[in-house]
Formats: sequence, structure tokens, C-alpha cells
Amino acid sequence: MVTTPPPTLPDRIASWVRSAGGDHAVLLITVDAYLRPHPIMLARDEVVVVSPSHLRVAIGLKTQSAENLRMRSSSTLAIYGEGLACVIKTRTVQGPRSILAATVAYDLAVEDVRLDVPGAAEDSARLVTGLRFEGRGERNDIRAALEALDF
Repeated sequence: MVTTPPPTLPDRIASWVRSAGGDHAVLLITVDAYLRPHPIMLARDEVVVVSPSHLRVAIGLKTQSAENLRMRSSSTLAIYGEGLACVIKTRTVQGPRSILAATVAYDLAVEDVRLDVPGAAEDSARLVTGLRFEGRGERNDIRAALEALDF
């Protein structure tokens, strides 16, 4: 029997997520009860690479995104940074788990990774900046709480 290994995060993406910088943002897109997309911005320190095939995110307990992840297991993370544009399709494998006051964690299995690179007609196109929070400091407490959880 031949088995296909699960999709994994390329080192380039895993390194970007692991880098410091509380002002860098990632979009987490879930769907609501009417299957409409629901994006929420997470700071980079609210996303942790658990393994090459799993991510962990921290979100507000009472947010629509938390409810969407609880009710429907699919989500997409979109990363737009200097020289990097990608989407990571995931499914919830664990959560919600309380980590800090009014904050929960979800473990997400990577199902697909798509890098957006300029095509031949776009060879001069370059992403020179990404999504950022203005004036937000790093939240090492959130990252530490996410990393302390067992998988």
C-alpha cells in the first residue's frame, strides 16, 4: 500500500512564522454558518509552528472566528510579507483550549500550501511589505502559552 505523506510547511514559511515581530499580521479566514468568509488578523506571535504539518493559533474566546473553528473545522491562513505571499489551508484537529484569560488555542493540520510567485508576465512584481499592526508590541506571553501546550 502506498501512502502519501501529509502536506508540510516549507522552511521559508515556518521560519517566517517563527520570527519575532508582534506587529506582523497573518489573516485567519474561517467560514460562518452561512458559509461566508470571515477573516481575522492575528499577530505573528499568535501563530506557532508545532511541527512541519501542524500550526497552533490563539484567538479570542468570544470571537466569531473561535465559534467558526468550533463549528466548522476548515480555515485558511494567508501570509503576506516582504517577498512572501502564501495561503495555508488547514483543518482543526484540537481545540478550543484555554491558554490565557479570554484566549483559546486551536491546533490546525496543514492540508495544502500554496505559494504565490510572480508569473512570466509579472516578473517585475514584488511584495515589499505585508500586513502589520501599528504600534503593537510583541506578546511573548501568548507565544509561550501556545508553545507550552502538548500536542
